[in-house]
Amino acid sequence: MKKNIVILGGGVGGISTAYNLKKLSKDINITILSKRPYFGFTPSYPHVALGWANPKNITIDLNSLLPKFGINFINENAETIDPENNKVITESKKEIYYDYLVIATGPKLNFEAEGQKENAYSVCTLEHSQELNKKLNEFYNNPVPIVIGAIPGVSCFGPAYEFSLMLHYELKKRGLRTKVPITYITSEPYLGHLGLGGIGPSKRLMEDLFDEKSIKYITNVKIKKVDKDKIVYEDLNGNSFEIESKLSMIMPRFTGPDVVASAGDKVAHPVSKMVIVNEHFQNPNYKNIFAVGVVVFIPPVEKTPIPVGVPKVGMMIEQMSLAVANNIINDIKNSSLRYTPELSAICIADAGEEAVGFFASPVTPPRNTVKFQRAKILHYFKYFVERYFIFKVKSGNIEPFWEKMTLKFMFNVKPINKTT
Repeated sequence: MKKNIVILGGGVGGISTAYNLKKLSKDINITILSKRPYFGFTPSYPHVALGWANPKNITIDLNSLLPKFGINFINENAETIDPENNKVITESKKEIYYDYLVIATGPKLNFEAEGQKENAYSVCTLEHSQELNKKLNEFYNNPVPIVIGAIPGVSCFGPAYEFSLMLHYELKKRGLRTKVPITYITSEPYLGHLGLGGIGPSKRLMEDLFDEKSIKYITNVKIKKVDKDKIVYEDLNGNSFEIESKLSMIMPRFTGPDVVASAGDKVAHPVSKMVIVNEHFQNPNYKNIFAVGVVVFIPPVEKTPIPVGVPKVGMMIEQMSLAVANNIINDIKNSSLRYTPELSAICIADAGEEAVGFFASPVTPPRNTVKFQRAKILHYFKYFVERYFIFKVKSGNIEPFWEKMTLKFMFNVKPINKTT
């Protein structure tokens, strides 16, 4: 009898896992559950906010896509996970039984805290980016001070950096830059920390970039309140400060979604509610539950004055997906072989006329390899990555060609093995 594999989430992690599973075995049933009816290329959401990307070009309808490759799609959220009985209950109360469960939901974005929901924008979802785009189009006619930042609990700082650099370029192009103070405010202990203890010269590089572009920065602080015309923040001594902000783009706190919490403390980390996994991205308590992507709990790489999370970016997620697919198929075959990925990361932050790129392997220190580049070609290469990834998803082939190309031509690094 075919094994039933249920995947929660239709983003990079969920799609990559499903395609890898199909490539490894035809003798399985795969079902993806997602309330969002489309796949969206998340790295392009800042571009949507600035009007540099058309949402139609970075999204794919899952209802028409997945059946082409023999993958079932249920356009609903999973509401509850019952790990004792191997079933997921959807919001319409359907009971979906599984032999293996892959949690790839992404995080819960906590916009309720610190007044973000009412007074701040984000680039974390397509819808939020589209709202910000509308606001920016109004703002260009009446430029005001802008604050871009990361609240304590954020585990992905890249979009905030990228949006700061891209906005600088857009304002300069429109002849508005001298009228708009931009301030970057973050819980990171220093600029370029990125939740990873820095990557090579990232501290110096980001400081140089922000200084060159007259972007002020405030580090090692807690945002306490986001109002419609100011940001209130607190330093390590508990002193409170305010900065004027008529328009704010603040990365929200990341936690595990409610459906993960519903599975109990054997699945969900007691504090973050992210999924607890071992080195094979398998839950140690329920061996038929796996997780990939931002929803995975990875401990902080170091203790910082204000806690920061570890980012899980595209290359890392694809590596997790490949490992999980192999580990599930090996388990079905009663093979003892298990894949353990050495997570590596490629990050390209667009700045309009140029871009900054980092490669780190492994992503958490100590590292074997660190490469960086600041170049005009990376700006164009970022668009190539977007178009190629959309092509991969449409074609049903998740082979990491763009990563190999990036490593070879952008960073002069030989392609690495995906698993060890």
